Amino acid sequence: VLIKDKTELKRIKALGIPPAYQNVWICPYANGHIQATGRDAKNRKQYRYHERWHLVRQESKFANMLQFGEALPMIRTHIKEQLAQSVKLSKSQVICAMLYLLDTCYIRIGNPHYAKENASYGLTTLRKKHLTLTRHQAQLEFKGKSAQLWQVVLKNNRILKIIKQCEDIPGFELFKYLDEEHNAHVIQSQDINHYLQSLTNQPFTAKDFRTWAACRETLKRCIELTYEGKAACKTTFKLIVAEVAKLLRHTPSICRKNYIHQNLILAWQEARFSAWLERHQPFLPQNNDDAYLLYWLNHQD
Repeated sequence: VLIKDKTELKRIKALGIPPAYQNVWICPYANGHIQATGRDAKNRKQYRYHERWHLVRQESKFANMLQFGEALPMIRTHIKEQLAQSVKLSKSQVICAMLYLLDTCYIRIGNPHYAKENASYGLTTLRKKHLTLTRHQAQLEFKGKSAQLWQVVLKNNRILKIIKQCEDIPGFELFKYLDEEHNAHVIQSQDINHYLQSLTNQPFTAKDFRTWAACRETLKRCIELTYEGKAACKTTFKLIVAEVAKLLRHTPSICRKNYIHQNLILAWQEARFSAWLERHQPFLPQNNDDAYLLYWLNHQD
């Protein structure tokens, strides 16, 4: 089909479809939520979405944050109780150990496809070769998504005990458990998500821990920094995002786009955050970064 309409050509050009893409399809409607698709060099299907669809996705992405923050103390208490049990290693204990790592180390949940195709790993796809155990600590060293190197040192005695028990189970996968017939089962991402959802009766997933951590660490730094005016704050916020991205082992662009609450970004960039902080400073919880974020979510202006 030969397109001559200048408005339509401008819309297509604005989609920024790489020339190398194969099997490109372009939506004939300017308001379609998927504007184009194509196959990249690795034959992966890529999408171009309508700008309004991005806004809808952003809103839904952070819709559960308040509920997640409110549920977090209960989740942590449950994890602590499960880890304290001295009974034979169970599925729930292994899952709770993994939830602990999601909460404290910000590790991605993992995807078998990435492990197979890219040799990049996450929590559920870690192998014994990624583990170094000594008497008093464990170290996990592995390549994560986007070739990011992870080096995680663990010293929690209860976590160490569970990891050592997992290592004793035959098979190259790390996080496993034995059923009543002594058959080994690998913990998968759906096991963790189902456990989390059953525990909270909310549609939370493992990714919520990383999103929460990114927003918490961003807000913490915003509160700590002295406001320096609109021009300076844009530069300062770039530094904040870079620090948080480093913690989560991804790029500042991905961190800003997918992990930091957009209202927090706007409040800082539009020079509204310092005024908010001045009004709410007397009521902020003391020395509790999670409580800071929960307060902000409840009192956004």
